Amino acid sequence: MVEIKSTFDIIMEKTRGMTVSEEEKALMRERELEGKTRGIFQKYLDGAISLARFKEEWDHFGKDREKALPFLKRMCVEKADPEDENSLVFALLKEIVGVEGDRLEHALESARENLEARRLKLLERARRALAESGISGSAVQPNLDADPEWREAVSQVKEKLRTNLLASM
Repeated sequence: MVEIKSTFDIIMEKTRGMTVSEEEKALMRERELEGKTRGIFQKYLDGAISLARFKEEWDHFGKDREKALPFLKRMCVEKADPEDENSLVFALLKEIVGVEGDRLEHALESARENLEARRLKLLERARRALAESGISGSAVQPNLDADPEWREAVSQVKEKLRTNLLASM
Protein backbone atom coordinates (compact mmCIF):
# COMPACT_ATOMS: atom_id res chain seq x y z
CA MET A 1 0.00 0.00 0.00
CA VAL A 2 1.31 3.46 -0.93
CA GLU A 3 1.72 5.99 1.84
CA ILE A 4 0.44 9.52 1.14
CA LYS A 5 2.78 12.19 2.46
CA SER A 6 1.78 15.62 3.58
CA THR A 7 3.47 18.72 2.21
CA PHE A 8 5.11 19.18 5.60
CA ASP A 9 6.56 15.65 5.49
CA ILE A 10 7.96 16.25 2.00
CA ILE A 11 9.53 19.55 3.06
CA MET A 12 11.04 17.93 6.14
CA GLU A 13 12.59 15.15 4.01
CA LYS A 14 14.04 17.66 1.53
CA THR A 15 15.50 19.92 4.21
CA ARG A 16 16.89 17.17 6.45
CA GLY A 17 20.52 17.88 7.12
CA MET A 18 20.29 21.52 6.10
CA THR A 19 21.38 24.13 8.59
CA VAL A 20 20.81 27.84 8.88
CA SER A 21 23.91 30.01 9.18
CA GLU A 22 24.27 32.55 11.97
CA GLU A 23 23.95 35.32 9.38
CA GLU A 24 20.65 33.86 8.15
CA LYS A 25 19.41 33.50 11.73
CA ALA A 26 20.28 37.14 12.46
CA LEU A 27 18.48 38.23 9.29
CA MET A 28 15.39 36.21 10.26
CA ARG A 29 15.40 37.74 13.77
CA GLU A 30 15.75 41.21 12.24
CA ARG A 31 12.82 40.61 9.88
CA GLU A 32 10.74 39.26 12.75
CA LEU A 33 11.53 42.33 14.86
CA GLU A 34 10.67 44.65 11.97
CA GLY A 35 7.37 42.81 11.49
CA LYS A 36 6.59 43.04 15.19
CA THR A 37 7.38 46.77 15.15
CA ARG A 38 5.25 47.29 12.05
CA GLY A 39 2.42 45.41 13.73
CA ILE A 40 2.16 47.63 16.79
CA PHE A 41 2.81 50.73 14.67
CA GLN A 42 -0.11 49.88 12.39
CA LYS A 43 -2.40 49.02 15.30
CA TYR A 44 -1.58 52.42 16.79
CA LEU A 45 -2.24 54.27 13.52
CA ASP A 46 -5.50 52.37 13.02
CA GLY A 47 -6.66 53.45 16.48
CA ALA A 48 -6.74 49.87 17.76
CA ILE A 49 -4.35 50.80 20.58
CA SER A 50 -3.62 54.06 22.39
CA LEU A 51 -0.24 55.70 22.83
CA ALA A 52 -0.15 54.37 26.39
CA ARG A 53 -0.80 50.84 25.12
CA PHE A 54 1.84 51.33 22.41
CA LYS A 55 4.34 52.24 25.16
CA GLU A 56 3.41 49.09 27.10
CA GLU A 57 3.90 46.90 24.04
CA TRP A 58 7.11 48.74 23.18
CA ASP A 59 8.39 48.04 26.71
CA HIS A 60 7.79 44.32 26.11
CA PHE A 61 10.43 44.48 23.36
CA GLY A 62 12.97 44.58 26.20
CA LYS A 63 16.54 44.55 24.95
CA ASP A 64 15.30 44.50 21.34
CA ARG A 65 13.96 48.08 21.65
CA GLU A 66 17.28 49.55 20.55
CA LYS A 67 17.36 47.26 17.51
CA ALA A 68 13.72 48.08 16.70
CA LEU A 69 14.12 51.85 17.07
CA PRO A 70 15.50 52.43 13.52
CA PHE A 71 12.51 50.51 12.11
CA LEU A 72 10.10 52.66 14.11
CA LYS A 73 11.85 55.87 13.04
CA ARG A 74 11.71 54.85 9.38
CA MET A 75 8.02 53.92 9.62
CA CYS A 76 7.17 57.26 11.24
CA VAL A 77 9.14 59.22 8.67
CA GLU A 78 7.56 57.30 5.78
CA LYS A 79 4.10 58.03 7.18
CA ALA A 80 4.69 61.79 7.65
CA ASP A 81 2.75 63.74 5.03
CA PRO A 82 2.39 67.53 4.64
CA GLU A 83 -1.08 67.01 3.14
CA ASP A 84 -2.32 64.88 6.01
CA GLU A 85 -2.79 64.86 9.78
CA ASN A 86 0.45 63.82 11.48
CA SER A 87 -0.39 64.06 15.16
CA LEU A 88 -0.25 60.29 15.80
CA VAL A 89 3.11 59.92 14.09
CA PHE A 90 4.52 62.99 15.81
CA ALA A 91 3.29 61.76 19.20
CA LEU A 92 5.30 58.56 18.69
CA LEU A 93 8.36 60.47 17.58
CA LYS A 94 8.12 62.71 20.67
CA GLU A 95 7.25 60.06 23.25
CA ILE A 96 9.16 57.00 22.04
CA VAL A 97 12.01 58.36 19.93
CA GLY A 98 12.51 61.56 21.94
CA VAL A 99 12.47 64.05 19.06
CA GLU A 100 11.67 67.63 20.07
CA GLY A 101 8.16 68.66 19.05
CA ASP A 102 9.29 72.07 17.82
CA ARG A 103 11.63 70.49 15.28
CA LEU A 104 8.84 68.29 13.97
CA GLU A 105 6.38 71.14 13.70
CA HIS A 106 8.93 73.37 12.01
CA ALA A 107 9.76 70.71 9.41
CA LEU A 108 6.06 70.09 8.76
CA GLU A 109 5.19 73.79 8.52
CA SER A 110 8.06 74.39 6.12
CA ALA A 111 6.86 71.52 3.91
CA ARG A 112 3.29 72.81 3.95
CA GLU A 113 4.37 76.34 3.01
CA ASN A 114 6.52 75.01 0.18
CA LEU A 115 3.67 72.86 -1.11
CA GLU A 116 1.16 75.71 -0.92
CA ALA A 117 3.47 78.06 -2.84
CA ARG A 118 3.91 75.46 -5.56
CA ARG A 119 0.17 74.78 -5.65
CA LEU A 120 -0.68 78.45 -6.12
CA LYS A 121 1.93 78.83 -8.86
CA LEU A 122 0.66 75.79 -10.77
CA LEU A 123 -2.99 76.83 -10.33
CA GLU A 124 -2.27 80.25 -11.79
CA ARG A 125 -0.40 78.75 -14.71
CA ALA A 126 -3.26 76.31 -15.39
CA ARG A 127 -5.87 79.11 -15.22
CA ARG A 128 -3.88 81.18 -17.72
CA ALA A 129 -3.58 78.20 -20.07
CA LEU A 130 -7.33 77.57 -19.84
CA ALA A 131 -8.08 81.28 -20.42
CA GLU A 132 -5.83 81.32 -23.47
CA SER A 133 -7.84 78.44 -24.90
CA GLY A 134 -11.11 80.30 -24.26
CA ILE A 135 -12.11 78.65 -20.98
CA SER A 136 -12.54 81.06 -18.08
CA GLY A 137 -14.89 82.09 -15.31
CA SER A 138 -15.32 81.83 -11.58
CA ALA A 139 -16.46 78.21 -11.77
CA VAL A 140 -13.33 77.04 -13.60
CA GLN A 141 -11.12 75.05 -11.24
CA PRO A 142 -8.03 73.37 -12.69
CA ASN A 143 -7.54 69.79 -11.55
CA LEU A 144 -4.03 69.75 -10.11
CA ASP A 145 -4.29 66.09 -9.16
CA ALA A 146 -4.19 65.26 -12.87
CA ASP A 147 -1.11 67.43 -13.43
CA PRO A 148 2.13 65.41 -13.51
CA GLU A 149 4.08 68.52 -12.47
CA TRP A 150 1.94 68.81 -9.32
CA ARG A 151 2.41 65.14 -8.47
CA GLU A 152 6.17 65.61 -8.90
CA ALA A 153 6.10 68.70 -6.67
CA VAL A 154 4.21 66.79 -3.96
CA SER A 155 6.70 63.94 -4.21
CA GLN A 156 9.65 66.33 -3.87
CA VAL A 157 8.17 68.12 -0.87
CA LYS A 158 7.40 64.83 0.87
CA GLU A 159 10.93 63.60 0.26
CA LYS A 160 12.39 66.82 1.63
CA LEU A 161 10.13 66.55 4.70
CA ARG A 162 11.32 63.00 5.31
CA THR A 163 14.95 64.07 4.94
CA ASN A 164 14.41 66.93 7.42
CA LEU A 165 12.69 64.63 9.90
CA LEU A 166 15.51 62.10 9.71
CA ALA A 167 18.03 64.88 10.24
CA SER A 168 16.20 65.97 13.40
CA MET A 169 16.48 62.53 14.99
